[in-house]
Amino acid sequence: MTGSISLHDKKTVVGFSATTGIILYGGFGAAGLVLGYFLPQIAAWALKLPWVPFEGPLKLVNYFSGIWVNLLLAFLGLIIGLVIAAVAVKETLVVTITDEEVQLDKDGHKQTIERKEINTIFLDGKQLVILGKSGHELARDKIDESPSTVIDAFKRHGYSWSSEGDPFKQEYRRWVLDSPDLSPTANALMKAREIALQKKDAKDIKELRNEIMKLGYIVREEETRQYWRKVPQR
Repeated sequence: MTGSISLHDKKTVVGFSATTGIILYGGFGAAGLVLGYFLPQIAAWALKLPWVPFEGPLKLVNYFSGIWVNLLLAFLGLIIGLVIAAVAVKETLVVTITDEEVQLDKDGHKQTIERKEINTIFLDGKQLVILGKSGHELARDKIDESPSTVIDAFKRHGYSWSSEGDPFKQEYRRWVLDSPDLSPTANALMKAREIALQKKDAKDIKELRNEIMKLGYIVREEETRQYWRKVPQR
């Protein structure tokens, strides 16, 4: 996604902007419009191939012809494209930064973190991570902006940024099934989270991370491999 940053008086917004909206809605809308309009021709071409999936639906599309069919399919393609764009916008993390607080907005959920609670901020791959004074994770979520855009935004307001990444990275240990260093409950949650990672179930992955954190552990992943560290005592 194209990086976007906007300034409004004393706040910086990183994430969705008018430009990003134009790119998403315009791009997906136009693609759906064109694909829908030429779908009968595409179906006719595909049916000439030795083997093609969805042969039944393609034959149905190819059966009907005429300008009104093309226009109808173009309209449906446009609607589908706009719906896909709306979903992409909804799932985009928007970060609003001021000298006093950081607000994260995604999927209709807002989280506000006061500056006095924040110790340091860093990027773990594509995830933005905010650590509290005691080493707790106050927030961790995927951000689609370029690293330079994110870093500049936080530094502009004087937040502590860790250019070396996670200051606790040496404390993480790889999780293995039934690890003796974790409680049975924590092991069960880690196993459930491994399954969620394999299925790429973002909601379950996040919810299980929060449940594991309640037990006193912070978890991160590399693909389906999970790593954990004990949460420092408050």
